[in-house]
Amino acid sequence: MARRKSIKLFWPIVGVLIVVGGCMNLVDSVFGDGDDRAVRAAEAPTTPQSSPTPLPDLTKKTLVEAQNQVEALGLRLSTNGIGDYGYCGDRSDCLVYRMTPKAGTVVQFGGEVAVRFVTVEEWTFYKRHRTMPNVVGWSEGRADDLFDPIDAVVVSSNRESAKVPVGQNRVIAQAPKPGTRLRIGQKIKLVIGYNYSSTTSGGGDGGVNLDVDVDRNKGESRFCSKRWWC
Repeated sequence: MARRKSIKLFWPIVGVLIVVGGCMNLVDSVFGDGDDRAVRAAEAPTTPQSSPTPLPDLTKKTLVEAQNQVEALGLRLSTNGIGDYGYCGDRSDCLVYRMTPKAGTVVQFGGEVAVRFVTVEEWTFYKRHRTMPNVVGWSEGRADDLFDPIDAVVVSSNRESAKVPVGQNRVIAQAPKPGTRLRIGQKIKLVIGYNYSSTTSGGGDGGVNLDVDVDRNKGESRFCSKRWWC
């Protein structure tokens, strides 16, 4: 009798074990084990991150070309013209003449690259006038016509002078000196002498020292440093 009872209980027990084992496999397949997940994650293929790339040389590139190259590296581009304005009517006609950081510098993803640009008209002026022309003795209108393409960097002031013909005006001082290398974007300063009557009390050339100069590091004129008319 005992043998028969054991035989009758054997198959129900086996069935229970099969059901329990199947459930455990199901639970493990859904939730998994922490270690198993870590192993699977480590074995899963990953997309390698690109390392920072040195900046290309953007000088003499158009703003369109510079922006495309900078954005392709995951960076941002900021722009400024020679007169501290950031607007360019046609970005395909504006050329980069300076960049910060310099070419070859490694900039982290999302960083900024600042460039200064000139328009084609401004670039043409600097190609024609690599040194500062001598405009002393010119009328104000003639000087204005010459510097019109780069008027954003030209500053002028007026001074009464008896040496100027009555009823006329003339450039009586300039900075930088004639023949000085003219750098893109540097300030140009002119003193315009005028004489509206024969009773001009300015005297002589108004005491203007024509020996003017420009700071080679900053490009700023020094001839106004001790003179009241600037």
